Amino acid sequence: MVEVSKQLFESTCSNIPCHHLLHPWNQGCWTSTYLSYKNSFIGSAKFYLVVHLAQNLARGKKILNKEELKRAGENYVRSTIFGALVSGSCSTLGCLFRWLLGNKFRYHGYILLPSTLNGVGILLEPPSRRGLIVNLFSNMLIEYWIRSLERAGYMKMTKAKQTVLFMFGSAILFYLMRLEGDKENRTPLFWIYTPDKVRRKTDHSQNVCPHEGLCSKYIMKGSLTYFTVGLAFSLARVILPKYRTPLKALTSIRWHHFDMAMFFGSYIGIYRAVVCYLCNKRGYDSALYALPAGYIAGLSFLFKPTLGFAIASLTAAFKVYSTILYEKKILPEHIPLPLMLYCISQGTLFHSRFMHSEVCPSYIFKLMNTVSNGCADILYANMLEVIKRAS
Repeated sequence: MVEVSKQLFESTCSNIPCHHLLHPWNQGCWTSTYLSYKNSFIGSAKFYLVVHLAQNLARGKKILNKEELKRAGENYVRSTIFGALVSGSCSTLGCLFRWLLGNKFRYHGYILLPSTLNGVGILLEPPSRRGLIVNLFSNMLIEYWIRSLERAGYMKMTKAKQTVLFMFGSAILFYLMRLEGDKENRTPLFWIYTPDKVRRKTDHSQNVCPHEGLCSKYIMKGSLTYFTVGLAFSLARVILPKYRTPLKALTSIRWHHFDMAMFFGSYIGIYRAVVCYLCNKRGYDSALYALPAGYIAGLSFLFKPTLGFAIASLTAAFKVYSTILYEKKILPEHIPLPLMLYCISQGTLFHSRFMHSEVCPSYIFKLMNTVSNGCADILYANMLEVIKRAS
C-alpha cells in the first residue's frame, strides 16, 4: 500500500486522460456511463443482499410476518439503488470535476469531492436505516483519524487505552438506553445488546430486578445466548469459505476463534450480574445502575480488543444523546446535520481508500470493491501504475 500525497498525485496524474483513472472500460466519458452503473448495480445487489439477510435473520420471528417481508424487500431495493448510484456516479462526477478544474486531475477533485457530493444518495435509504449507516461511517471516520494520528506519531492507542475507552462508552450507552426504555420509538442502534427497561416501583411484582424469575437463570441465559452468537459469527467466517472441504474447515478452528464468543458472553453476563446485585442491594431498580454495570462489563473487551468496537460504543452513546438534544430543541431540526456528517464521512473515507490506504478502515476496502463489482481495485491499480511509471 502506497501513501499518495497531494504533491505526488498532482505531479504524476494531473495530465492523465480521465479514462485511465475513472473509466478504463470505455474511453468516452458519457459512453462509459452505462457500464459504470451496470457494474455498480450488480455489485450493490450482491453486497446488500448479504447485509439485509443478516439484519433480517437477527430479528428472528418478526421477519415471518407478511408485512415485514414486504418492507424488507422494499428496503433491500432502496439500498441497492443507493449503493449503485453512489458507486456509479463517482466516475461521472469525477469527469465533471476534472473538466471544471481545467481538464486536469486535482488531489481533492479525484475521489473526495465526487464521493462527498453523491453522499446525498443516502436519502434513498428508509429513515430507519439512515441512522445506522451514519453511525457506522462516523465510527470509521474517527477510526481513520486516530490511525492517522498514530502513524504521524502524535498518539498510540494501546490495548489498555482502547479498553478504557470501551468501558466508558459502554457505561454511558447502557445508561442512556435504559433512560429511553419506556419510549415507544427508541433510537435505532446496531449494538450487541439492548438492556431491559427499568422496573418501576409501581410494577406489581415482588422482583425488584428488570426481569422475571431467578437472577442466576437470567444471568446464565444471557451469557450463554450471546456466547453462542459470538461463536456462530466466528465459526461462520472460518467454515463457510471452506464449505467444500468440511474436514479441513473443522481442523482449521483454533482457540482464538472463541475470543468473540468469550467477549459477548462475559460482556452480557457481567452487565446483568451487576445490575441484579445493585437492584437486590438497594431494593429497587434504576437507570443509574447501568453506569457501573456497563463500565465493569467493558473489561470483557480484553478478550477481543478492536479499535472499531471501542469507538462504536461512544458514537452509539452520542447518537442516543443527540436524540435527546433534538427532542429538547437544542439541535436545530431544519439543518440536516446527520446528512452533512454522512457526506463528509463518505467522501473522506473513500478518498482515504485511494490516498491513505495504510490507515483506511478495512471495511471500506470491502465495501467499495464489492459495490463497484471490482472496479475500485482496478482504478486503484491504474493510479499506482501511473505513479510508478512517472517515478
